[in-house]
Amino acid sequence: MPGRDEEPIFKAEQAPPTAWDQIATALGLRKSSTPTRRRPERPQGARDILLALGTSLVGAIGGVLFLLGVLGVGMSLLLVVTLVVTSIQGLQTGIQWPVVPMSLLIFGVVGAVGYFLLRSIGMFARAKR
Repeated sequence: MPGRDEEPIFKAEQAPPTAWDQIATALGLRKSSTPTRRRPERPQGARDILLALGTSLVGAIGGVLFLLGVLGVGMSLLLVVTLVVTSIQGLQTGIQWPVVPMSLLIFGVVGAVGYFLLRSIGMFARAKR
């Protein structure tokens, strides 16, 4: 019968998977063993939409402030390194030492405000015990 011989009789006669099939299988999505959270319902009506817009706006502002704080603290720490290196070499940068703690304080407060804004909308959650 034509077509009958095309199917392998034993599993060992099947061709091994190609390299692409193996890569696709390895990188493919797997089912998680942890249960997934139920997705919240989409906003309906003017009040829910305004709340969703407000939450998004608070999240955007909080994210910008948090990143600004993190980058500012990092740059302030680089300023400390620069001041230490130039003082060791006996050079002047034109930046005074009191600038460093004020910079750390200002950017730390900005980052903390951003963190608390993000935490208020549920971006950062407390560690569960």
